Amino acid sequence: MNARRWLGVGNLALAALLMLVVWVLLVWVAARPALKTLIDLTPQHVNSVDPATVELLEELRAARTEVQFHLFYPPMQGGGREEAEMQGLAIRTRLRDLTRVLLRRYQWLGGDLVTIQEHDLYTDVATTREAAQRFDYKSAELDTLVVAVKPEGRELRYRKLSLIVDLATIDLPGMQQGAGPMRRAAVPVLKDYKGEEQISSALKSLLVQGTPVACFLTGYAKDVDLNGASGSGYASFRTALQHAGFEVRDFDFRGSEGRVPPDAALVVVMEPRSDFTDSDAQALFDYVRRGGRLFVNYAWAGLPDWNPTGGKLGELLGYELSTAPVFHLIYDSGRAGGRGIDGPGVEKLQLQGNLSHPVTRRFVTSGRPLEVAAARAMQTREGRAAGVHAAEELLQTGPSAWLAGIDPRDGRVDLRAPSIGLRPFVVGMSITVDGEAGTGTATAGTARTGEVILVSGVFCNNAGMGMFGDLALNICNWMAERRVLLDIQGSRYEAKHLQLTPQQLGRVGNFLVWGVPGTFFVLGFVVFFVRRRV
Repeated sequence: MNARRWLGVGNLALAALLMLVVWVLLVWVAARPALKTLIDLTPQHVNSVDPATVELLEELRAARTEVQFHLFYPPMQGGGREEAEMQGLAIRTRLRDLTRVLLRRYQWLGGDLVTIQEHDLYTDVATTREAAQRFDYKSAELDTLVVAVKPEGRELRYRKLSLIVDLATIDLPGMQQGAGPMRRAAVPVLKDYKGEEQISSALKSLLVQGTPVACFLTGYAKDVDLNGASGSGYASFRTALQHAGFEVRDFDFRGSEGRVPPDAALVVVMEPRSDFTDSDAQALFDYVRRGGRLFVNYAWAGLPDWNPTGGKLGELLGYELSTAPVFHLIYDSGRAGGRGIDGPGVEKLQLQGNLSHPVTRRFVTSGRPLEVAAARAMQTREGRAAGVHAAEELLQTGPSAWLAGIDPRDGRVDLRAPSIGLRPFVVGMSITVDGEAGTGTATAGTARTGEVILVSGVFCNNAGMGMFGDLALNICNWMAERRVLLDIQGSRYEAKHLQLTPQQLGRVGNFLVWGVPGTFFVLGFVVFFVRRRV
């Protein structure tokens, strides 16, 4: 009996020891850099970042690129006497905490090459003063994050970001009502935190050298205001290009001796209302054949003469457009048979992107929507010029699309869908043109390929830039061979996070070190005594 009892105790001790060994191995495996993963259980996923940021940090780590984050947080005096002042201080504190949490995530993903230094004006005056001089920081700039990048073998480059101006969207309602001295200042509200979007954009922009020139062709759409601030203008798109590091210019073939400016990294044509003349089309094609890049955004207009089908340029590049607009049924889950509804709204097309093309890959993998309005169908045509590759489909409608009917008497468009014949239509193409060796942008003995992106439908004017402008920026960055700037899109989340005190962190550590193994032993004894009684 004693031998059986000691054998049972031995089995229990061995089982507990094996469970402890398994737990230690799990902890050791989870601590390996190649196997580490972070499970974000916070409601707003504040510890999660976009896959583009993860890929960026992996590329920086592989290239041995040092990343430095310097935080300049001047001390906040007092607690504020009025509600607006107290709320302003609370927002600053919140932004500081959110930035610290986010930077820790960057450091966790980037490894030893990513460092974070929060400068203290009280305890380390000499180091703080030296860093402030090096990054040209002034105390009047208040809370500032300096993003610095030092690629292997190159100099350090940096960019300053204001927590209040750059990393946050702060809503300042109108002045509260009151009479004379009783009138109070508006209380600010923190609406959104844009830390990841701004920090990842800063990192990518610091890796890019040079300033590519984006030339907007004028003279083919007199009703389109490239610098206008209205919804149909393109001031926001041009400003976004400038913020992305482009130099934006306008040019007209009549003022440039019938040729594209020689320093143009890409040519942009927004909503042309007529086909290019034969000479202008040939000049654009020759520019692309020399390794140039061309982005043409067609759109449907209500006047019949304002819907070019491609003309000479389409003959050279092998594409043509319909004169009628493309419409698509609106999805309605309540309709029998799954058929959507027609009527107003069918001109807005939800698109499917090409998974294999760099311009649209991130949109497809992340499930982000792509939408255009006033689009026309595109298709390839025979007889394209030598050296022009067959067009690759870039954007496509859903399966329930049709070419709208137009009343020839008054030009009115029929918003009703036909009963049969619904199908997908292509509204975006990518065309590659073999370059000529030793000419233009091609170097001696090599031939740089030309690239053409055609998109039908309005999507990056002032009205649509906020939602779908990233597609236009992706097109331009890809054409300018700034592929490192593709797919910048930070996570959007409400500014909340979970904060643990040092005592709570200590309790969690004690639970993992002692609580979990102790639980194994207790459960083992319980199982032993239950089995013994049975």
